[in-house]
Amino acid sequence: MKKTVLTFVMALFAIAAFAQNEENKSYIPNGYQGFLEESNCWHFDKEMPATIQLSTTHGFYFNDHIYAGIGVGLEFNADYFLMPFYTNVRYVFLNNKAVSPFISMRLGSFVSDNMGAYGDLALGVRFSSKKDFAVSVMVAGTYYDNLHYNYYYNEYYDEHGEWHYEYAEKNISPSGISLRVGIEW
Repeated sequence: MKKTVLTFVMALFAIAAFAQNEENKSYIPNGYQGFLEESNCWHFDKEMPATIQLSTTHGFYFNDHIYAGIGVGLEFNADYFLMPFYTNVRYVFLNNKAVSPFISMRLGSFVSDNMGAYGDLALGVRFSSKKDFAVSVMVAGTYYDNLHYNYYYNEYYDEHGEWHYEYAEKNISPSGISLRVGIEW
């Protein structure tokens, strides 16, 4: 897994380096810009199956390099869901090229059975058009506080017809690494 992610990151930066010879200039708008992103997350906790992440962020490019906005996401699989709320800051390095590397950071909190801290750091490449539309591909590391929930493992009716259950607390860590694809408009 580590070799796959490292190879992917190196390929993203190689694409950005080769694209610098292009004659096309990209367009980074000033003002409002929205993002819609989808990713698959592989968690560091082996008990956690992979999840799907969907997020939308809305904010402003303040100049040709810096974007800031707020967003909401949804991460889910068959067993659970998380809903992060965050602020997002993005820095585009080569803003005058059609293919530009960038770094993006999200900080906030999440809601699930309980609440906790959320953070995300992504490195990627932005493929832009001459309009205010772009496609991004990135590798992201995501941090969530541990989830604490009651795991019901024995539920039954007794001989008097009363409902009983036995449970144990379970802690899982949904932090992981993901490959993310997004569009901006």
